[in-house]
This record gives sequence, structure tokens and C-alpha cells, in this order.
Amino acid sequence: MKNRVELSDLIAMSDRQRASIPADQLWELQKDLADKKAELESYSDAFYRCLSSRYADTFEGEREKDTGIIHIVDGGFKVSQEIKKNVKYDQKKLKAVLDRLAKEGRDISEYVEVTYKIPERKWTVWPSSTREPFEASRSIHSPRPSYSIEVSA
Repeated sequence: MKNRVELSDLIAMSDRQRASIPADQLWELQKDLADKKAELESYSDAFYRCLSSRYADTFEGEREKDTGIIHIVDGGFKVSQEIKKNVKYDQKKLKAVLDRLAKEGRDISEYVEVTYKIPERKWTVWPSSTREPFEASRSIHSPRPSYSIEVSA
């Protein structure tokens, strides 16, 4: 007879059965899941090193640009390598350039897309008279809740 629920048992359980799992077993399941995630990450890293060890030099010789996707064929298999372009701009320097362009009479909306953000910690300390004009443009989208369980002191 099994004394505790295993991760593999969770898939076939109903929500009612899942809701009846005692807290101590939920804590054990959480630890099991963390261990499995770490193990999977180790496998993923090792597999990446396999691909890199086997193909990195070949792709380097084929690559014409620093970024993008390229393909090679190895024994009837198409192998792809993608190097994504991740561009970041120094925000202070970018603002200075845009201010200069605006002073020259250029329409900066032709060059950049601007996104405004209000950090929540600042929002919460604003007086209501400051917040009020912004409220119609504000919406809150929350992801699904996250849970954790630990032994209480």
C-alpha cells in the first residue's frame, strides 16, 4: 500500500482528490517537482552541450551574419542553429537623441515606438488628484496565482 501521493498520480486524479491531499504531502510533492525540474534542466544543459560540441564549428563556418537562423544537413537530418538578435538601447542616450531630433522639428514617431510605464510603487503613493486622470487608461492583468508550501515554524 502506498503511503503518499506521487507526482505521476496527480495527472489521473480528479480536482476533488487533489483538494484532499494533506499539506505535508503537498510539501513533499513540491520538493519532488523542484528536484525533477532541476534534473530536467541538467539533461537540457547536457543535450545543448552535445549539439554545441558536434555542430558549433560547422555552423560558425556557414554563418554569414552574427544573428539569424541557418541550417545544415547531417545524415538525413536538418539541424538548425538560431542566434537571436537582442537589441537594447541606453535609455538616457536614446532620450537625448530623440530630444535633439524633436528640437530640429522632426517627428520622432517616425523613428521610435514609445511605451509608457508607471511603476506600481510610484502609483500607490500618488495623491488621488494625480492618479485620477490616469485611472481610465489603467488596467490590471494578473497571471494565474502561484503557490508554494513550506513547513511553518
